[in-house]
Amino acid sequence: MSLADIKAKINAEAQAQIKAVEAENDARVSAVNRQADSEAKAVQASYKERFAKEEPEISRRRQIVADLDANKVDLGVKQRLIGEAFEGALRKLTELPHDNYLSFVHKLMEKAVVTGEEVILIGKNERYIDGAWLDSYNASHSTRLSFSGDRLPISGGFVLRNGKIDINCSWDMLVRDIRPEIEADVVKRLFS
Repeated sequence: MSLADIKAKINAEAQAQIKAVEAENDARVSAVNRQADSEAKAVQASYKERFAKEEPEISRRRQIVADLDANKVDLGVKQRLIGEAFEGALRKLTELPHDNYLSFVHKLMEKAVVTGEEVILIGKNERYIDGAWLDSYNASHSTRLSFSGDRLPISGGFVLRNGKIDINCSWDMLVRDIRPEIEADVVKRLFS
């Protein structure tokens, strides 16, 4: 055999080995691809199955969150309406007719006066509690109540000061004070 024939034979054997290795690699690549596809399909099926099982729970949780949000909005609206109801009550007190207003103030004053020497603080926009009313009250009760030169930012009523002790009979305080006692009834009337 000549050198050229030996080279050709070696070359042919090398080419055959290369083709065999390429075929083996192609077979391995195909096997790996099939296995990867199979695993991907199994994972995808697993996720679909898991989602199918969890979908009702996810929907239930979303509904709970939506209900909570709706309840929060509803509660906010109700709280605003309750606040408006008490603001309306305060407004009604400030809009009492002259005689009713002073009659109410008179009754509060009788309960609040301790020494008969107290100082009365009234609101900046007080319309009815004046010197004539106070003179009449003092004369009929043998007291020496007097007005303070200071005016308070209250909507009506008065604050009775005895030294360092204030008795707050302002409409604002009366409404604020009674609110906890009657709020449940107000809620019932508004929302039943």
